[in-house]
Amino acid sequence: MFNLGPTFIWTAVNLIILYVVLRLLLFKPVTAMMEKRTNTIKSNLEEAEKAKADAAQLKQDYELQLKNAASEAERIISEARAKAEAEYEAIIKAAKEKADKIIEKSRMEIEHERQQMVKEIKNQVASLAIAAASKVLEANMDTERNREIVDRFIDKEGVA
Repeated sequence: MFNLGPTFIWTAVNLIILYVVLRLLLFKPVTAMMEKRTNTIKSNLEEAEKAKADAAQLKQDYELQLKNAASEAERIISEARAKAEAEYEAIIKAAKEKADKIIEKSRMEIEHERQQMVKEIKNQVASLAIAAASKVLEANMDTERNREIVDRFIDKEGVA
């Protein structure tokens, strides 16, 4: 069966020494290196997850800012439209008021001119009537009496 001779013992001792030496010199550094590499990979994965979360948060923030900017732009446009509409209405109102004033002034001028013309025509008719009456009558009536008669005639006939 098994021969437990000195060769076997020396081989077993050599194997134990080799195992201890390999464990101290090779297994521990390799295990430490593997552990370090595992920790580095875990750290990198955690950093990548954190960067991914940060990027998602930034994206969400930018989308919110974009939405707010769009709302602000819409508000500004709406305010500008309202202001322009109010200004338009004010301009139209001012123009209408100015046109109404011009029309009223023109009416007053026309009425004044009409009254002046009526007065002038009345005076001319009175003068013509006096001249005609004085030629026809050539009586001893004075000019004041003639004026009264003509004024009564004009008032009665409604020439003015």
